[in-house]
Amino acid sequence: MTMMQMWSGMAPRARTGLAAGVVAIVALVAALGFWAYRSDYQVLFSEVAAADAAAMTAELDKQKTPYQLADGGSTILVPKDLVYKTRLKLMGKEMPLHGAVGFEVFNNADFGMTEFVQKVNYQRAIQGELTRTILSIEEIQAARVHLALPEQGLFRKSGTKPKASVTVTMKQGHALAPEQVTGIQRLVAASVPDIVAADVTVLNQQGVALTRVAAEQGGEQLSIAQLDLKRGTEDYLAKKVSQVLDRTFGAGEAVASVDVLLNLDQTKVTTEEVLPARGAAGAAAGVMVRERQTSREGAPAVASGQPAGSGSTLTEADYQVGRRVEQHVPGSGAIRRMTIAVVVRQPLRAEQQEKLKEVVMAATGFSAARGDAVVVHTMEQLLTPAQAAGNAAPDAQGALAGSAAASAASRASAEAAAATGSVPWALTAVLAVIVAAVAVAYALRAGRRQAPAARLDPATRQLLLQDIRSWIAAPATAVAKEHKP
Repeated sequence: MTMMQMWSGMAPRARTGLAAGVVAIVALVAALGFWAYRSDYQVLFSEVAAADAAAMTAELDKQKTPYQLADGGSTILVPKDLVYKTRLKLMGKEMPLHGAVGFEVFNNADFGMTEFVQKVNYQRAIQGELTRTILSIEEIQAARVHLALPEQGLFRKSGTKPKASVTVTMKQGHALAPEQVTGIQRLVAASVPDIVAADVTVLNQQGVALTRVAAEQGGEQLSIAQLDLKRGTEDYLAKKVSQVLDRTFGAGEAVASVDVLLNLDQTKVTTEEVLPARGAAGAAAGVMVRERQTSREGAPAVASGQPAGSGSTLTEADYQVGRRVEQHVPGSGAIRRMTIAVVVRQPLRAEQQEKLKEVVMAATGFSAARGDAVVVHTMEQLLTPAQAAGNAAPDAQGALAGSAAASAASRASAEAAAATGSVPWALTAVLAVIVAAVAVAYALRAGRRQAPAARLDPATRQLLLQDIRSWIAAPATAVAKEHKP
């Protein structure tokens, strides 16, 4: 039976199933071939600025390297086997990344360059190198450095001090610590001559100055610095108390608050004291700084009433006594008074509260001479009986809801893990091809089984009847011949 006869003998339903199976097999084979021979692209650079992405893609076009862009053009993808090779090639090129150029600007210097152009290029190079160094900080996404260098000549030195400003763009959800801001200031001051760290201003992308002006430059800045000092002291002490409470009662079972009164007065006391001379009674003491002696000749005996030839000697001596000068500058920021409040969720007995108060005192450096105070209470002491009864039911419901949410989360994680650990895509495609082939074979078999029988004309029917009768009569005739004598 030929293919055409088979196709014509199939039912319409079987034909549809066969065509669909063939199409599915061809599509799956094509998908497998595409998946097997396609190029696997991986990340070359991510979170790239638009200007840097333009420079990189232009260089990739020159190198005839295929690439793809993702995440709105901020991510560049290249084939897997070309990632490291392409990255090294791009890093070896002199591309002005991050909008800055370093000392490579002098690699192809022109001999006819004027002194002014050399100074400008030198300043650009320093700014670019500082920008690259600042960008190595993990929290910073982009940065720009501006240097204000006064012009100086051979016989002239400007009285203007050089200054610098740094603008940084932070990554999402990141911020610079005060120590990092100070580090940026010192970096710029150490890289540029005659710049001190106080003359370097650091700003964020919102234009807010991250550096603090010296206290003597303004009362407003002094108030901000004092407020920061107070806040930092309170946070430090509250953190110490919270660590003790969390390890004792568990996380979230107790809360602590600390308030401090700082001595922010800046005073300078100078004391000058003259040290007394110490020596034997009636004896000269101290350091002799000058001595003068005067002698007189003897006077006549009649006039003076003394023997002739006698004289007098006068000795004068100046002694320097000791002097002590003391200058006492009290440190600003000393704690005048400290108040600590602690609230514990679980009930405590009176002796337990006293023990907890002693622990808090020891952890914070409590001083009764300063008038410090520590207050420890439990939740049941702060709430009325009606409020305590009303809060008990929501807590129970919250616990039940939390357990239900936890079980639902565990089931969801289990389902996600099962989905993650499923059969790979290629194996799934092969199984789909096998299933499609089985379906096509079943459709062909069903078509053959359901194919209608062809009707016989009367002449053919008579011939078939005669053949059947002859087949039936033939055995009987053969048996009769065998038994005939």
